[in-house]
Amino acid sequence: MIRVAIADDQQLIRDGFSQILRSQPDIDVAADVADGRALLDAVRRDAHIDIALVDIRMPVLDGLRATRELAAVPHAPAVIIVTTFDDDAYVLDAIAAGARGFLLKRASARDLIAAVRTVAAGEAILSAEVTGAVLERVRATDPATRADITGYQLTARETDVLSLIGAGLNNDEIARQLHLSMSTVKTHVANVLAKTGSRDRVRAAILAIQAGLPSR
Repeated sequence: MIRVAIADDQQLIRDGFSQILRSQPDIDVAADVADGRALLDAVRRDAHIDIALVDIRMPVLDGLRATRELAAVPHAPAVIIVTTFDDDAYVLDAIAAGARGFLLKRASARDLIAAVRTVAAGEAILSAEVTGAVLERVRATDPATRADITGYQLTARETDVLSLIGAGLNNDEIARQLHLSMSTVKTHVANVLAKTGSRDRVRAAILAIQAGLPSR
């Protein structure tokens, strides 16, 4: 059972998320709170919360600060930032704060459920829509700040995989795009993360974007 905490100052959003998630046999909503401070209190009381769905703009303690403070809590849940604000600056801030995923509130119920399961399985998520916003920001930056990946000694296929991670594709989509088996894709993804020193898939996606790798 995946146990989820929902932190959002809008009761309607919390109720909607709860209804969607509780419809799944493998997901339970363990906490439902209206601000970041209440989220921290809930996590400290319950060491078995796996995922926290966290809004960015909340009273008392906002989502980014709550995410940073959660990093210091033993057995802290993995954080998925869920917001109406698709400004790419929030993406970078959320990743820096330690978030494992970033979804927009207009994502479908299917995407929300998939995000919870993906992050609970130890992976990270960055939606293609959000990736596009980050890409536009990076394109507008000084070329001198772009990332150079030549020193990572990636194979041509690993570079392809990194590019597709940067485009927001999951393993299944990468397998179909490159006509590879799922086990082969998982091996390539693991190699990419290890060689680039990326903490997770989100970090690798940001690296791909900063390196200017083309999406396919």
